[in-house]
Amino acid sequence: MIQPIGQSCSILLVDDEADLLTLFEVVLVRLNCTLYKADSGRRALEILAEVVPTLMVLDLAMPEVSGIDVLEAVRSNSVYDQTKIVVLTAVPLMLERHHVGMVDMVLTKPVTPRSLESTIRSLLNG
Repeated sequence: MIQPIGQSCSILLVDDEADLLTLFEVVLVRLNCTLYKADSGRRALEILAEVVPTLMVLDLAMPEVSGIDVLEAVRSNSVYDQTKIVVLTAVPLMLERHHVGMVDMVLTKPVTPRSLESTIRSLLNG
């Protein structure tokens, strides 16, 4: 049986694809963390103004405010120094060399729900 992580963790899930948000929510709810969802980079920044998540799952390719913009905003603010970041992208080359050091893990889409859960569980536990 998979043990829950505990309510002391929070996850911000950011993706502009509604189907993926729903799928990942179903998977991540099993971690027993508080889950926040943002369907755009702009919405992610609004949530981040109020919440310091334990971990963020971040899509890069989004209109208006990109995942790169969100990543740079988070990593430029020391409040989020302990926040782990998992980048989800269909185009890994979008992540420039200087951005690679800002993230804890890069997963290339399509990503399986099991792979995402395993990655997040590992980062939260260790």
